[in-house]
Amino acid sequence: MRTIYLKVNRNGLIRKVSIDMAFLSSHNKIRLPKYYFEDGLFLSYRKNPMESFIEDYYLTKDKIKKEDKDFYYFDFPFKVEQVFDISI
Repeated sequence: MRTIYLKVNRNGLIRKVSIDMAFLSSHNKIRLPKYYFEDGLFLSYRKNPMESFIEDYYLTKDKIKKEDKDFYYFDFPFKVEQVFDISI
């Protein structure tokens, strides 16, 4: 399985944050350490893999499904093949 990254755009620079792929593949949820969470985190995806139109899915506080002492948990409403990564 390939690695998927969350991205955040700050002042024209894009920073990438790696997703815990082992947790994602077994639970179909994004497990994000609390210290990685910040406004503007997003995931680029294609609704239809055959189309070239790319949308961004932002991880916001209202999308948190569960929280524990160290992690936030978000639903992953896509197939891995729909996620579009850019090389930076």
